[in-house]
Parts: sequence; C-alpha cells; structure tokens
Amino acid sequence: MRVLMLSKALVTGVYQKKAEELAKLPGVELLVVTPPYWTEARVGRLELERRFTTGYELVVEPMRFNGRHHLHWYPGLGKQMRRFRPDLVHIDEEPYNWVTMHALLQAERVGARAIFFAYQNIYRRYPPPFSLFEQRIYARAAGGLAGNQDALDVLRRKGFRGRGEVIPQFGVDPDIYRPLRPPAQQPEPIVAYYGRLVPEKGVDTIIDALAQLPPPSRAVIVGAGSERTALQER
Repeated sequence: MRVLMLSKALVTGVYQKKAEELAKLPGVELLVVTPPYWTEARVGRLELERRFTTGYELVVEPMRFNGRHHLHWYPGLGKQMRRFRPDLVHIDEEPYNWVTMHALLQAERVGARAIFFAYQNIYRRYPPPFSLFEQRIYARAAGGLAGNQDALDVLRRKGFRGRGEVIPQFGVDPDIYRPLRPPAQQPEPIVAYYGRLVPEKGVDTIIDALAQLPPPSRAVIVGAGSERTALQER
C-alpha cells in the first residue's frame, strides 16, 4: 500500500520516529510531506529537523498562510500526489481546516482514499466555510483518527458516522522515555515535563503540586513559550 502522510507536526525530529515505524509495516511504501518550518503562536518558528528519516521519503513542500491553523495549505500537494499515486492519504489535521479539505480534494483526484486526525475534545460550532469543510470531510473520508475518546465523542456528536479509532498522536517511544534507574534506587521523586510553556498546558500546576510534596522532590521542565520567564521566577 502506498501511503502519503501530510503532517506539519513532523517538522519536529523526534516525531519522525512514527513515520519510520509506519514504514516498517509489511507492504507499506510511505511518503511524508511536511513544510520547511511551522510558526507556532507564542512559541515561534519551528524549523524542520531531519532526525528519523530511514525507510521512507520525506518531501518538503512550501506552505501558504504558515502559522494559521485554519487557513494554511500546500500549493504543491497535488503535484506530489500525481507523482506518488498513493492508495491512502493520511491527513494529520483537524477536519474543519482548509488544509484538510484541500488534501481530500487532491486525494480524490488521484483515486486515493483519505483519513483525518482530530484532537479537538471540546464541542464547538464553527462558522462557514469551516463548518462546510467539516461536513464534507465527515461524509467523504474513509476514516478518522482521534487523539482521545473525548475527541472521538465530539466527532460522533457532530455527525461523523465513518470508521473512527482512538490513537494518540505520537505516543511514547520506550527507547527514549525509560527509567534510568529502578524506582527503588531513585533518591527522589522527579516530575518531568517537555512541551510548550503556555498557560493552557498548566505547567504552573506542576510547580504548585510539587511544593506540597515532602522533600526531596523536584521537577524537570523543558520547553519554550510565553510562560517560560514566569515559571523560572517561581
């Protein structure tokens, strides 16, 4: 099976391990299309990293409206689909975004089926044209992946009747995230966070909770964002 995955998230090198694992599946030929960078609000410009690129083809396509979740798209995506001729297009985007609608249309032009990804776990109504994109995607996609059960419940409530599966976006790589020492030999409890340092992530709650634990205990926080300075001062 020839699979084309469209994902701006794969500009981050560690996430590319997922593509390597997918490419190992018997009979799968994988092409990943990603932008040269992605601009994330309150974080900045995330440049493409090439870390895990074995076993599949990684193609960089320029993006229009970079940094705008609902409006961005890839003008050269149709060219890549005509060249690769996929059987399945994995659109790593929410169903209400224009990039998802555009990718579905391009997939249909080459006779490929398409699936989408949803992490939105809050029921919201979107204005046209985004609500129209949603309903078109729900009716014509071969399936939908949800990052959690709540997200799948929202899809069902909004009218998606196709095949849906709960699959966390990237999961955890046990080769990277593993105990360095057995718990019995750990001298102190450690809470670790790696990600964006923005208010909605609740990293300040980790610090508040840690203050209520008996010593010794500590937190290791790695990331960037608008809350970094405030968190460092605590």
